[in-house]
Amino acid sequence: MIGPDLSVTLESLIEEVVKEALAEYEARIEEARKRILGELEAEKESVMQELRRGLEAVRREVEAERRRRSSQVEAEVRREYLDTLEALVKRAVSYAVDRIRSIKESQTYRDFLRRSMEEAIEALGSEEVVVETCSEDLKAVKSIASELSKERNVKVKVSSKTIDVIGGVKVSRADGTMVYDATIDYRLGRLSDQLRTVVVKHLVAEDR
Repeated sequence: MIGPDLSVTLESLIEEVVKEALAEYEARIEEARKRILGELEAEKESVMQELRRGLEAVRREVEAERRRRSSQVEAEVRREYLDTLEALVKRAVSYAVDRIRSIKESQTYRDFLRRSMEEAIEALGSEEVVVETCSEDLKAVKSIASELSKERNVKVKVSSKTIDVIGGVKVSRADGTMVYDATIDYRLGRLSDQLRTVVVKHLVAEDR
């Protein structure tokens, strides 16, 4: 039979062993908990990084699509502007041509031809010039050429070969070294460019 002292000693020993076992178990549990938490944190960070990369890829894709759509809209607006511009210019030119043709038999138009020929003669600065015009204006141009030859002491020769223009004259030096274009076609071409500039400024101003 075991004595009381030995029994106490065994109980104490067992209790101590149990405590140590429990402490070791708890330590391992804590270590495992920390390890698992660390792994979870690392996994969380990995997932967050992947999510951030995914979000960044989505953001870049959305931004690229936005820029593409923005460029597409700008191109469409630009085309509409250009279409509007050309329509306005064509309308203005068409009106001008109709108006000119309606006054061709008037004194106003004859005065225009005379001024055009006077400007050409002064600009060319030659003693002899050759004038070309369309068949409709030929008669009036010959009459004006005769008048200017006497008034300005310049030989103004009218070519029998007509040119395909709406109206006006094309005057050159007799030696062909310089040409002054005073045709209505040339003037309308310049006017069209000026109209485009004016219309573009107007459209841009309205867009602001």
